[in-house]
Amino acid sequence: MQTVSAYKRVGWKWGFSLVLGMLMIFMTACGNTATNSGSSASSQPVKIGVILSFTGTFAPLSESIKNGMELYFEQHNNSISNQKVEIKYEDDEGNPQVALRKYRQLVDSQKVDMLVGPISTPVLYALRDQIEKDKIVLIDANAAADDMSWDKKSDYVYRVSFSNWQNGSAGAKYFAEHVGKKAFVAGPDYPAGHENAEAFKAAFKAAGGTVVEEAYPKLGTNDFAAYMTQIAKANPDFVYAFATGTDGIRFVQQYKQFGLAGKVPLTGPLELGDELITGPAGDAAQGILAAVTYFPNLDNDVNKKFVQSYKAKYGKNPNVFSVQGYDSAQIIDAAIQKAGSKKSEDLIKVLKGISFDSPRGRITIDPKTNNPIQNMYIVKNVMKDGAIVQEVIETVKDVTMPEKAPDK
Repeated sequence: MQTVSAYKRVGWKWGFSLVLGMLMIFMTACGNTATNSGSSASSQPVKIGVILSFTGTFAPLSESIKNGMELYFEQHNNSISNQKVEIKYEDDEGNPQVALRKYRQLVDSQKVDMLVGPISTPVLYALRDQIEKDKIVLIDANAAADDMSWDKKSDYVYRVSFSNWQNGSAGAKYFAEHVGKKAFVAGPDYPAGHENAEAFKAAFKAAGGTVVEEAYPKLGTNDFAAYMTQIAKANPDFVYAFATGTDGIRFVQQYKQFGLAGKVPLTGPLELGDELITGPAGDAAQGILAAVTYFPNLDNDVNKKFVQSYKAKYGKNPNVFSVQGYDSAQIIDAAIQKAGSKKSEDLIKVLKGISFDSPRGRITIDPKTNNPIQNMYIVKNVMKDGAIVQEVIETVKDVTMPEKAPDK
């Protein structure tokens, strides 16, 4: 009996040990599964879909934005919070319908976490409702559509560049006070061209100026001869022209070829004081006055490091669009780190009012308009050491835009 009893005790202990051991193995396995699952989630890449216009008039702007974005992520190990960054590029060709197709590819097929772009105002207006419906964050790297800060404002769209209102109005008062009271206004015949012109005219008239004539060439115009003749006949005190991309280069060059440079002062928004136009246009850009957000010799520590890194990587100076690409990447990084998430609903909570140090200076996203508050500079293009550089005449502090459209 003693032997049987001892056997039972040994059996009971062995059985208990077996059950305990299996329980420990199960718990360890569960722990490892949880750990691996968490590790897998944190190792999922941050997928960024970029919609830009790599063909046509806006191609130089798009390449510059791409360069700026890639420089920023390269400087930050191509990662955000230990998550690898993957960028998927699509070319919208400057066409809203093409953009909608490319948008669906990025969102539905590529499953991107967020978007960057576009270049043009019509494309942004076309994408807006889809973005709102899909609840995906778009960092607007360039498109300056005013209504995206007014009636079409979305919690999912945040601009890092500028609005047409800012770009058109910032220099108007200075031009009225120091250049002349009679202006000829020109711009491409598409929404951004008209929005820019309307902003300039409103601010110019408020400063005592008069618009004597207007012209709106088709986007992609090669020959501006008819418009140059129109300007000469109008005999204004100066010309205010919004011209961008390859159109801007041709306009500036032809302005000189037709003998208007030096006779009728040429002024404009930031495009006419930017490296992307002044570089190719050369001495034809000399003497132009512009209201800009950025120029390469802007004096701040962030910009000095940015210019040095950009030149080392690309062998040339950055332009304002390079900076907008750099800042698009920077605000994505800052927002994800601050939110601790890449989910849209978490990101929109931190994007409103977010601030960061740009090569342009300190930038704050105005929560009332989702548009950047930033300094702008009245500059003159001057020739120095064989290249056009910008000479600062006046700083316009903390330029923002109205919370509502001025006529509402």
